[in-house]
Amino acid sequence: MLSSNPFGSTNKFSFNWKLKAYILSDKIYLSKPKVQILFYIVGRDWDDYSTTERLPCLRVFAFRETREVRGSCRLKGDLGLCVAELELLPSWFNPPTVVAGRKKATDQSEGSPVELYYTIQPGDETGECSKEDVRKSNGIRLGGNDIDESVPPLQRIGSVFLYQTYGGPSLSEMRLDNNIAIQYIPKTVKQGDILTFLVSINKNSTEDQFTLR
Repeated sequence: MLSSNPFGSTNKFSFNWKLKAYILSDKIYLSKPKVQILFYIVGRDWDDYSTTERLPCLRVFAFRETREVRGSCRLKGDLGLCVAELELLPSWFNPPTVVAGRKKATDQSEGSPVELYYTIQPGDETGECSKEDVRKSNGIRLGGNDIDESVPPLQRIGSVFLYQTYGGPSLSEMRLDNNIAIQYIPKTVKQGDILTFLVSINKNSTEDQFTLR
């Protein structure tokens, strides 16, 4: 999922560039509970780049019901990019709680959703990301007079989905005769797609040569 927001959306930055975020994988499993998000800059005039210029830090948040996990990274290098990593808690992979009066929990085959957000903040004196929380009131930005302009707003990145176990696609089987069966993943294909078929031979087969066309 891609999202773009001008750096100028906060009072602390006056850049004309845009920031894009890409979730490297939107399916997260308990065996590897790590979310990775690639941030990169577009629309930057690299010929007009000043070596004294410091790119900002990005603070990333993952929300699961009333819980949150945080991470950060600083844009750097000639391409102005960074990868933020979030280590999710094992308890997040449990089925979601159901509150009385609300609809039943989501089908676990669809995964449990986790929402991802980020804010932009300056680095510290060394240019690294500060460990200080830049948010106030749990990062909630309300309308009207409730907005605190000194707090960078949360920008939505997208969602990832949590699974307790890895569920690979199920295979369908087609028997050609009493000797050979072909297993495949049923899906819609288009010209140019690469398909994989598993060919199995009956262990009691007495044939020693086969031709597949």
